[in-house]
Amino acid sequence: VGEYAVRLEVAGSAYSIFPVVHVSKIKLVKAFPDRPVARLNGSEEDRVDFDEALLPEDSWIQDRDPDEYEVEQISDMRTGKRTRYGRIYREFLVHWRGYEDPTWIDEADLNCGALLYEFLRDRANRNRFGVMQSHEEPGSKWSEIDLEMDME
Repeated sequence: VGEYAVRLEVAGSAYSIFPVVHVSKIKLVKAFPDRPVARLNGSEEDRVDFDEALLPEDSWIQDRDPDEYEVEQISDMRTGKRTRYGRIYREFLVHWRGYEDPTWIDEADLNCGALLYEFLRDRANRNRFGVMQSHEEPGSKWSEIDLEMDME
C-alpha cells in the first residue's frame, strides 16, 4: 500500500480485521520444514493410562502430618486488634475430631477452607436475617404474628 503500510490477505479466513496494518505490527513467521507430520494410529484399548495402572485406589487422600489434626466444626468467631496493614485478626472456635475441648485458632493457622467458607456464609445469612427482623415496625402484621407465637 505504501512505505509504512501493508495489506494483509484476510479474504476467506475467519479473521474480521481491517486488512491494512503498519509495518511495525508485522512479525516473521517461522517455517518448520523438518517437523514430523505422521500421525499415530491406535485404538482406545491399546491406550495405557499409567496413572490408573500404578496408583492405588486411595491415592487421592492426602496423608496428614502427625502433628496435624482434623477440624470437625467451627462454631464461633472473635475479632481482635488490627495489624499495621489494616487486616483484622480473626480467631475461630474450632472443634477437633476425636477431642472434646474446642480451642481458639488464628485464621492464618486453619487449613479447612470449605468449613471456614461454610461457617462465614451461614454467619452472614444469620446476620442478614437478624437485621431484617430488627427493622420491623411495631404494629405491623408480622410483629402481631410474632407476638401471637410468643404467647403460645
